[in-house]
Amino acid sequence: MCAIALQGSIHGAARALNSKQSAVSRSLRLLEERVGIQLFRRTSSGTTPTPVGEAFLRQAEALLHDTNTLYEYTRRCAFGESVIVSIGIQSNIPPGRVSDFIEPYRILHPGISFIYRDASHRDVISALFDGIVDLVIITLPLNEPGAATLPLWSDRIVAVTPTHHPLASSVTTCWSDLQEATFVFGNDDTGEDMHTLLKRKASIAGFLPTVRREEIRSLRTIALVINGHGITLMPTGWLAFFPDTILEQVTVLEVRDGDGFSHLDYGIGWRDRNSSTVVHKILSFLRKKNIE
Repeated sequence: MCAIALQGSIHGAARALNSKQSAVSRSLRLLEERVGIQLFRRTSSGTTPTPVGEAFLRQAEALLHDTNTLYEYTRRCAFGESVIVSIGIQSNIPPGRVSDFIEPYRILHPGISFIYRDASHRDVISALFDGIVDLVIITLPLNEPGAATLPLWSDRIVAVTPTHHPLASSVTTCWSDLQEATFVFGNDDTGEDMHTLLKRKASIAGFLPTVRREEIRSLRTIALVINGHGITLMPTGWLAFFPDTILEQVTVLEVRDGDGFSHLDYGIGWRDRNSSTVVHKILSFLRKKNIE
């Protein structure tokens, strides 16, 4: 019907549609019979829409546009070109690191939108398996059946001591040198990660560490260190978020053993049965980025 209005005649519409004039005329007649209203005036000079026909055409054009838009959106989703991807981020991930990996993909594929959900390690994993998020950025390993991971980056683990600590004059130390220290950790994912690492390293070095778990975030343990309540462990990536006035009051020590320096590994996780085209494209992009 839009073609008839555009061409001004049934004959012109048939030619534009590469169809028979009788077929176009019959389609118009059947439509008018179905709605019970004359939509076009037929005269010797052409075929033009009636006032009701003009209103009908406006709605028809809007519906046609929406249908084409829906078709194109569906096609782009099927090929991973246009979709919203939800990413769960473990709350102790340093700011900025996720953008280093995700933003280059978003720039290359502007049709993809990302939304983020910040939560504890346990909660982002629950969100992943509940289908609330498509991907998670977490500390590794992820020992969950049905999940797969890709390592992205790692941070070295350092010991942070007060400037008056006996080891403060050193640059590097070993785990056995820390056996007399009291370790203070926060009551969050990082505190749990650091405590787990310390227990493993202390066991290898042959001592049982003294540990205090405080009801604070791990970033705040540096204040306890400054005030002489003990020492702490943290990823080197965190040091950039402390002002110089704080860092001047502590000493940062590299801790090593026979395996070298300790690291905290970060990666991206997903359900191994996830069939999303765009999720697999993102993972493929990140694998190539890792190789580079």
